Amino acid sequence: MMLSSIYDGHAAGDTLAAHPSQSAVPDPTVRLAKSIRHWIQFSDWYTTLPHVILYTSFEDLVLRLNHTTLDELRLVSQRMQQHNARLAQQLRDEWRDILLKVASNSPNHPRP
Repeated sequence: MMLSSIYDGHAAGDTLAAHPSQSAVPDPTVRLAKSIRHWIQFSDWYTTLPHVILYTSFEDLVLRLNHTTLDELRLVSQRMQQHNARLAQQLRDEWRDILLKVASNSPNHPRP
């Protein structure tokens, strides 16, 4: 469902126009090369995720698959899980701090 709403050219329910100061920024909901080139730099697909095994071509992929042992793949998976657990905790801590700052201005003044 999400992919179809993106790939038909516009996000579902998209009715907001860009701020005039952003007129030079390509629309992220339009599938044009210029837009994709602009927005892909902000994605974290594979490039910022540690332990992902990258390959440069189909031939390189086949070579890596033929020379990577099951134990090596398990180790990569374990390291990915550990990284994801640390990242999840970091994000929870950051959101907790943000929400507590917002709440400190609330008339209810919730406690941590």
